[in-house]
Amino acid sequence: SSGINAEYGREKERWEEEETRLLNEQKSLAFKHYQSFVSTAQCSSEIGQSFGGLEVQIDNVIDLVPKLQTTLNNCAKLAVSTTKQRKEANISITKHPQLLEILELPQLIDTSIRNSYFEEGLELHSFVNNLAVKYSDIPIIMMIKEDADACVKHMEDILLKQLQGQITLAACLKSVGLLRRIGSYTDTQLKVKFLEVRTQWFRTIIDNINKEEIQYYMCKMIDSYRVNLFDIITQYRSVFIEDKNTSLIFNSWLHRQVAHFIDLIDEGLPKCSGAVIDSTLAQAMYFGMSLGRVGADFRGALVPIFQRRILGICLQGINQATQQFQRSADTLLDVNTHGQSSSLVNVVPLAVYYNTVTAMLNELRHCAPASLSFQIVAALQSSLSSVIELSLLKIRDCAKLEECVATVLALELLPNLDANLGLLFKTIPEIYNSRSFSNVTHLDKTKLSLNLDELREPLLPYLSPASKILISSQQVFSHEDEPIAERAEDEAVNEETPSIQQEEADKPESEKDLPALEKDASESEKDVSALEKDVAALEKDASALEKDASALEKDASASEKDASALEKDASALEKDASALEKDSSALEKDESAIEKDASAIEKDAYELEKDEYAI
Repeated sequence: SSGINAEYGREKERWEEEETRLLNEQKSLAFKHYQSFVSTAQCSSEIGQSFGGLEVQIDNVIDLVPKLQTTLNNCAKLAVSTTKQRKEANISITKHPQLLEILELPQLIDTSIRNSYFEEGLELHSFVNNLAVKYSDIPIIMMIKEDADACVKHMEDILLKQLQGQITLAACLKSVGLLRRIGSYTDTQLKVKFLEVRTQWFRTIIDNINKEEIQYYMCKMIDSYRVNLFDIITQYRSVFIEDKNTSLIFNSWLHRQVAHFIDLIDEGLPKCSGAVIDSTLAQAMYFGMSLGRVGADFRGALVPIFQRRILGICLQGINQATQQFQRSADTLLDVNTHGQSSSLVNVVPLAVYYNTVTAMLNELRHCAPASLSFQIVAALQSSLSSVIELSLLKIRDCAKLEECVATVLALELLPNLDANLGLLFKTIPEIYNSRSFSNVTHLDKTKLSLNLDELREPLLPYLSPASKILISSQQVFSHEDEPIAERAEDEAVNEETPSIQQEEADKPESEKDLPALEKDASESEKDVSALEKDVAALEKDASALEKDASALEKDASASEKDASALEKDASALEKDASALEKDSSALEKDESAIEKDASAIEKDAYELEKDEYAI
């Protein structure tokens, strides 16, 4: 243990020496590096202060971290959207030709319509509608649809304008079929619109006819009505299928057209003369008979209009003749009876009256309706009664003048007017012998004529015996068809009774009257032959009109056959159109499947891009 203590003592001394040495070295180091220790202390102080500021800044940074996180999230989202837009832009660049075709669809539809390729325009419009149904959330697709709808509306206006002009049946079928495909109108509305636009065109043709020449206007108007109305009816029945509900539309339209035609006839007839009325009546009756094939025979409605106009012409002519005679009745006193035979030519007022009435009857001969015969004869009977009464009143107290005027009235004026009436109305139909005419007392019911006995009765006291015998001979042979003047001549020549010879000896002037009567008889025969020639010419015209009517009926039957053939062609075209629609629907299905595949491929590509971006 002493050894250990000694060893311990030596080790302790050695540590004390080492400690002293180190303290000495430390002191020498401190003295030697005094400035370094001072600067180190200052640095430590400054570092402590810096750490305090750094702690404040770290707190501020910690506060800004959420905002930074939000900003980074927004940046990430923006990066995603930018990536999506970039992808869409890449797809747009890739699909640029297809997108350009879609954007040019409205322009392509408009070009097709302007070049009359309506079928192609409708197919493109149908494609645009399908796109709008599939991509209704894309604004540009809806804008394309609006532009395409505007183009189709323009096409609808073009088709309606085509229907407002001269158009064939095939073109009409095509236009109405296209309007059906457009779908702007229901079937009933389309029928109404078709009739409306065709009527506008039809009325325009009627309004453009020159109205200065009434005969040309009436003829052209009736022909236009007949031809164009039948064209519209044929087109309507070829295009549309009628049923009980929609037939009222066509029937009411046809009734309005017939009513308008009758109004035009009623407006134009007052300006027509007898010949024009005759041709107008023939054309209008043929038109009415033709419309009878479609159930619109309106001939019965024309009869009162023509009767009213013809009766107006007759009454106007008779009144004009009566008024002229009344104004010139005073000149009866100026008739010269010395050395002249009693002739109608010598009595100017009566001659003017006869010419006026004959001109009226001559105008009436073109279209003399038997239903007006009694009214015409009654008006003429009344006019003659007033003429006879006024004549006798003006020439009273002048015996020779009374005999002359009475002879002219009884033997020339009355028989000639009666003969003219007999030629105008040869026989009365059996209907005039019915009880409805039993109250007619001044007319002969077996032959239409004046009541000469009643008219001659005031003249008998002023007639010579020879004139009375001539009148008796006329009454005896009135049932024959010979001219009155001819019968009077035969009677005057063949009668050889002593009483007549004695009277002829007593009245030499009556002998002078016979040559004048013979001359008048020959003139009346000429008039009768001329009237017979006119009747024959009218019969020829009637036969020619019948031939024309038969030819027109043949043309109408041929047109009906053509219409049926066109209907068959239209049905075949509709079948082809339905087949094409089926094919187009199948193609659309294939396109939709291809689009679905393309969208799936795009999704896969997008997922791959996501994966690449994540990697």
